[in-house]
Amino acid sequence: MKKPDLKAFWKTKKKLVISVTALVLVAAIGCGIWYYAGHNSAEPVYVYPFNYVGMTEYWGDSQESYGPVTTDKIQTIYLTDTQTVTEILVQAGDAVKKGDLLMSFDTTLNDLALERKRLDVEKVKLRLEDAKDRLRQINSMKPMVIPQVDEEAEEDENLGTALKGNYQISTQKAYDGSTKEKALICWIRSDASLSDDLFEAIRQKAEEFQNANARKEASSASAVAEDTQPQETAPAETQAQETVPPETQPQETEPQATEPEETEPQETQPEESKPEETQPEGTEPEQTQPEETEPEYIDVDSFYVVIKATQGNMSLGGRTLWQGMKVTRTGDNDFSFKFVDITIADHMIPDGDEAEETPEIDYGSGFTAAQIAEMRSEQEKTIKDLEFQVKMAEAEYKIMQTEMDDGNVYAEIDGEVVSVLTEEEARMTMQPILKVSGGGGFYVEGFVSELEKDNMQIGMEVTVNDWNTGMTYTGTVSSLGDFPTNDGYWSGMGNPTASYYPFHVFVDGSADLQEGRYVSVMYSASTAENGVYLQNPFLRTENGQSYVYVLGENGKLEQRFVKTGKSLWGSYTEIVEGLSPEDLVAFPYGKNVKPGVAAVEGDMSNLYG
Repeated sequence: MKKPDLKAFWKTKKKLVISVTALVLVAAIGCGIWYYAGHNSAEPVYVYPFNYVGMTEYWGDSQESYGPVTTDKIQTIYLTDTQTVTEILVQAGDAVKKGDLLMSFDTTLNDLALERKRLDVEKVKLRLEDAKDRLRQINSMKPMVIPQVDEEAEEDENLGTALKGNYQISTQKAYDGSTKEKALICWIRSDASLSDDLFEAIRQKAEEFQNANARKEASSASAVAEDTQPQETAPAETQAQETVPPETQPQETEPQATEPEETEPQETQPEESKPEETQPEGTEPEQTQPEETEPEYIDVDSFYVVIKATQGNMSLGGRTLWQGMKVTRTGDNDFSFKFVDITIADHMIPDGDEAEETPEIDYGSGFTAAQIAEMRSEQEKTIKDLEFQVKMAEAEYKIMQTEMDDGNVYAEIDGEVVSVLTEEEARMTMQPILKVSGGGGFYVEGFVSELEKDNMQIGMEVTVNDWNTGMTYTGTVSSLGDFPTNDGYWSGMGNPTASYYPFHVFVDGSADLQEGRYVSVMYSASTAENGVYLQNPFLRTENGQSYVYVLGENGKLEQRFVKTGKSLWGSYTEIVEGLSPEDLVAFPYGKNVKPGVAAVEGDMSNLYG
């Protein structure tokens, strides 16, 4: 048997075992579940408007930061859901001095509600501590190590072995397709289609494995029952009876010698003694073994599988498809499936490695060094996000504490009352009920990564988004720090390990922002890029050529080769030539998907299941 080239395996180890959660194909699918139902060849193929499966514009260098609002010579007063206005003492145009009473209110906010908010803050802090504990666990993981091979050994330029036939199904019985965690893997050729025959082969394998596992489980249960079966011993009186006959034999033979006529009844004596020999009390009870029952046969009608394809159809080639599915048999050799998120490692050994090769690999934690690094990066992002949530919760708690004061609102600056709304207007428009201006505006503090710092200039326009009201405003960068922040800030985008520098954005007084609230700041070093960007599951590549299936003339499906450009986030691919936003695009996998078949336009109900 040909042994795999471990050197080539080492060179490509980053591609050997990849967590499904890190796969961008599932991220490309989004929050919904793509659904396709294959029946018979007479059924048309659904095609979808381009805007369902692609986009035409993105901000290539757009970045986002978060920060609290501060005020400069301006005061805005917002009502909360627990406040009711009792009196407004000023009108628009009135001049006020710092400390003047502006309005008063009643509140239904009580100490219990405030305490609940405080507990919410503590809960987020606990989640943050749990995330930090998880990061410590990740940092302690031992990576899977594949031994180095002789440097002089011949390199395998083919990246493993080629796929024989149109598909290959994983052979580990522990993965029997019964759950998402036990999904089978089916490695298919890059030019193959998903057909009912293929699904039937996978279903038979799932049925074989599930029944084998059921028999193994039943056998184990039977062995346990046999080990616990009580030992039976013969009764004491039986043992006594076995010792009596030698003493009583002389008494039985004495009458036979003096009275021959009684010998005839003696011939029937064995018949009279037969019942005694079969009496339970005269014999040792038979030991009964626990009956091993055959488990009921499992007919598999639905199963979980991951469909996988690789570059060049090589076992160690880069993946071009990795998609989890739940497949259901809807009739004789008739199947439907829907896409699902399956989080498993690649347990398939496509090049036929035998068990003797396994001890040569130190599996450690089961994750490669590259995977552990990726997990560490993701966990660091989670921690930074939770740190931001803590700041948000603390800011809201502080605003609630202010509401619990004496129920009066005082002017904080010298200035003019520029607007006064009724309570109903303020709630309906989500604007401040009262606003005082001394000629100032608002400032928002944000942070920019060292990797993007050179793209930000003082005076550059940015977009400020107030999550609380949904309003957006244009601001300008007013200052940019020379030293990085020390509080471990991360913006929610970009590299969490990079250093971040503070900057401030000024928003003029016409905006309606609230001091202490957090808002987002979007900034970009370039304008939006226009183009055609298609989600990766709707693009296929064979022999280095990419193509799509679109609605052609006379309602027929057309295979169209396209020229591709850059990849966006691992989820979209730029289509430089061959596709337009006016095209209707089909999902390119399925037994019916071929040039010339009938196609009809689908809607969201067909696309999402």
